[in-house]
Amino acid sequence: MHPGEWARRLVAEGHGYLADMEELVEYIGHPRLGYLADGRSVALDSLLAGRVLTHRLTDVEIASDILDAHPDLTPLLPFDDRDPAAGGLRILFRYLDDDVFDERGVDDPGWPTAAALLLGPDALAEFRAGDLVALTFVDGELRLSAAGAPPAPASDLIGALADLVPMDRPEPLDGIVWQLMADDRALFAVPTTPLGDLITNAGYVCDGDDIAVRGFDFAAHRGKEHLAAVAAAHHLTDDETEAVMSFMALIGTLERTPDDEREAAVDAVVASAGDRFAGLARPNAARAAFGEAYATLHAGTETLRLAAAVLRDRGPRRIAPTAHWLAGKAAELDGRTADAERHYERALAVDPNWDEALEALAGFASDRGDAVRAIGLLDRVEGADRESMYDLLQMFLPVDRPDLGRNDRCWCGSGRKYKACHLGKAEHPLEQRAGWLYQKAGSFAQGIAWRSLLLSLAQIRSAHDDHPFALYHALDDPLVADVALFECGAFERFVAERGVLLPADELLLAQQWLLTERSVHEVEAVRPGEGLTLRDVRTGDRLEVTERTASRQLRVGDFFCARVVPAGSTMQIFGGIEPIAPGQRGELIELLDSDATDPEDLVEFLSARFAPPRLVTADGHPMVACTAVFEVSDTAGIRRKLSRRFGAADKDRWTWTEDGSVLGALHLARDTEPWVLEVEAMNEPRFESLIDAVGAADPGARLREQTRTPAAELMAQAQDNGVLPAQPVDPEDPEIATALDEHIRGYEQQWLDEAIPALGGHTPRECAADPTRRDELARLLDSFPQQERPGAMSVRRLREALGL
Repeated sequence: MHPGEWARRLVAEGHGYLADMEELVEYIGHPRLGYLADGRSVALDSLLAGRVLTHRLTDVEIASDILDAHPDLTPLLPFDDRDPAAGGLRILFRYLDDDVFDERGVDDPGWPTAAALLLGPDALAEFRAGDLVALTFVDGELRLSAAGAPPAPASDLIGALADLVPMDRPEPLDGIVWQLMADDRALFAVPTTPLGDLITNAGYVCDGDDIAVRGFDFAAHRGKEHLAAVAAAHHLTDDETEAVMSFMALIGTLERTPDDEREAAVDAVVASAGDRFAGLARPNAARAAFGEAYATLHAGTETLRLAAAVLRDRGPRRIAPTAHWLAGKAAELDGRTADAERHYERALAVDPNWDEALEALAGFASDRGDAVRAIGLLDRVEGADRESMYDLLQMFLPVDRPDLGRNDRCWCGSGRKYKACHLGKAEHPLEQRAGWLYQKAGSFAQGIAWRSLLLSLAQIRSAHDDHPFALYHALDDPLVADVALFECGAFERFVAERGVLLPADELLLAQQWLLTERSVHEVEAVRPGEGLTLRDVRTGDRLEVTERTASRQLRVGDFFCARVVPAGSTMQIFGGIEPIAPGQRGELIELLDSDATDPEDLVEFLSARFAPPRLVTADGHPMVACTAVFEVSDTAGIRRKLSRRFGAADKDRWTWTEDGSVLGALHLARDTEPWVLEVEAMNEPRFESLIDAVGAADPGARLREQTRTPAAELMAQAQDNGVLPAQPVDPEDPEIATALDEHIRGYEQQWLDEAIPALGGHTPRECAADPTRRDELARLLDSFPQQERPGAMSVRRLREALGL
């Protein structure tokens, strides 16, 4: 089905408007949906059901239980279940999953070159290098087996591939193979020659995820595609695109050519380019050239500086602003702020309205605290008044001081003359300018040198968000920005390179911030709309914090992770507030206390709250509703042995309990002949133990059926059936509050007799009765939120029940 037809069918079935359905089809994230070479969509579950793909094993694959997916197994890559042990697949990439490859003992950093498939441990233990394995999807699960007899010859692919793969461009390999399968139901129905061999024998070649005719120049094609993407992103004309290509040729020549041959090589590039460099005159073309050069620089910014000098000295005069701006960018990347500013000034001397130079100099003026000059520069840039920085600068325009002459001592106490210090600059108190200082550093960290780092952190932050633009939103997330600034070193570099521009009091404040660590804080008092009293859990210090927004939302007893910093006469919070659950505090403090906190680990930990709820049993295993039905014959022996193992039965029902907790149940029931034994447990390790117990009690028992349903799936089914509400309930509703309180009280009684890992596996009642463990119990209760709320256990009631 073509995407447009699919969208129209969704509309016809009443799912929404056509525009919405077209957007849904475009961004749909279902991993089982594939696009065929002819443009239609296909349900891959159905298409691949029963199909067999073969692969020839290597020593590395057998040792690691990881299969190189390219190209033999490429059609399977959408099936990423993340659970190899359950018959699913986990897709690995060398640059993203190095930890998994290391764990599996893969030492070669270049293997595999593309995607790989992670299998369960020892899945390939019975095979040898050179063996053919067959991978088949049956009932939604991947099944791996030996390919058996010599592979059957495949259908004639030469004609089919000729119809699907054009001579002048590559096509996605997976779409081509899916198309072949859709056109021929018999294709890959039995083990055959590996896909890569079939393609080669048919006269085609694969590169990455693409297939093309043998001899096709993939590198040149991808270069053209990349340049087309750059042109589209920067709205370049054909002349500008050619200019960027010529500039990149110059960069390549400067990087590759030895010093003694460089002049002649540059002469050749300039002569070849002719007038094409003129296309770099517009700021958007200059931005594209800089971005491409930065992405490919191997010899450092010196190459960019040399290229800028060539453009300045030998290019047409109209690109002089571009040449000076590129030289300024090279100086900025090297931390030479004064040189960068001079180059930007020279760009404006040639063209007073050159956007990129105006914006760069406005940033320097802002760093100096000169809001008047910064706004004056931005007023010359079209659309700059709509940016958030412009609004921020408006807040810090100076207040006239008619009582001071130009040569009087400045009011700030610096000892300098007013004209050389704060004339025309912000005169706002430092506690107000602290937010401006933070924004200055944030703008610095948005520079190109930090973008790959910000992207990595944003990917981690948005890992649990399925929204199509989740990554884009995460790039603006306060935690991502703050971790980049402090844990990743952007703020330290900002102070080192831009500190010379900052007002003296802001520079001193920035240096104080460098000494302030992120920590876990407990809310001790709240002044809504004004501030908070916090206790730093790591140091015990009490802090009076000015905070208008969060003070309206936080409550006494809440814990959160944040960076609380001095700001003039106040303490303030920058970089967002991350709520922390009671059970997370110890692990987070340990992470923060480590000698070198890994920034990615920190963002991952603090972003775990966005993950779908992970329901676990008391012993920490995922909650899975497991049932099994056995046919048994020796009912007398079953009764005797199960009673010996689990205690006396209640009407042929045995309950497995330990330390007062129910771990599973078995029920002997008279069905139609023969008798059946029903087994139930709420996690898989317990379930396996019960199955072993049944086997020991009756070796002849035959498993009739079993189910294993994750708790999240059960809850989703219940919600679909109307058992659970689709929307959150209001805990303030009197009827709901009463039911909730009744439920919580029952849970509290259960908790008192449950083995708690934090208490060394003892129950709270046992610890309360043991003088040597009572302090440990008291500390655990102290770590719970002390303020009573709907839906939470009452520490007061727990203490009363335990006699504390």
